[in-house]
Amino acid sequence: MEIGVGHMDKVGFIGYGHMGSVMLKSLLATKAIVPEQVLITTQTKNRLHSLKDSFPGIEIADSNSTVAKNSSMLFLCVGTSQVKSVLSEILGVLSVATHLVIISGGLEIPSVEQLFDGPITKLIPTIISEVHEGVTLICSNAKVSPVESNRIGEMFTRIGKIKVIAEQQFEICADFTSCAPGLLACICEQFVRAGVKQRDIAYDDAVEMFLQTLYGTAKLLLQNGENFGELRNRVATKGGATEGGAAVLEAMLPAVFDIVFSTTLERHEARKQITRQQFGRAANV
Repeated sequence: MEIGVGHMDKVGFIGYGHMGSVMLKSLLATKAIVPEQVLITTQTKNRLHSLKDSFPGIEIADSNSTVAKNSSMLFLCVGTSQVKSVLSEILGVLSVATHLVIISGGLEIPSVEQLFDGPITKLIPTIISEVHEGVTLICSNAKVSPVESNRIGEMFTRIGKIKVIAEQQFEICADFTSCAPGLLACICEQFVRAGVKQRDIAYDDAVEMFLQTLYGTAKLLLQNGENFGELRNRVATKGGATEGGAAVLEAMLPAVFDIVFSTTLERHEARKQITRQQFGRAANV
């Protein structure tokens, strides 16, 4: 049974940006919500034409207020810097019973509570939900009922895994979930390019071999329940090529990744400071 079909309550979406579009299309494709439930608007409405072609049952609204007034669950999928202005615009019609969902990484629930005194969930989706994989991070304030908490959990379990966490864990967990596809793509690119420089092999061939191996490695680890060290030791024979290469990586990569994480966490914190000030909260709370 499709989630929420019983009373056909509207699930509203304000904004249709990069992550919001991936998330919504994945929810629709997996029938976590049905098109007839979706009420959506965005600043550039011609961006919704292809979505309407794929899912004719969705309703495109004329304004943010129309979506807010008629939705029992409302996703704000606008840029982080736009959330306050959109909230201010719709507060007059937004019911305190509406379940408000924010997907902005730099925005904290206490900031949103400065304006909206209702149930709020913060979630960070991942681009790989496009292929129904990955982990969506979720936390909610105390006003989200168990029924609504279960509802949103069931929705996002359709497009991958979910992890319910404390809000202070969002930044580091987002590095492992939402940021990681981009970081891994960067690592893989450098790995392949370094390899093809050593021998006369086509870049595209190397990418194909490496991606199949990357996919299979993750599958093997997940299915067998092995940890990274156990798999390394199974592959790396004494005196062999893998052992030599792994020794170099183990010696040099920790310092690189220390810098990577210190950089990402600094960027996360900087975004939080900006949104705290925007919502009139103390910079360090």
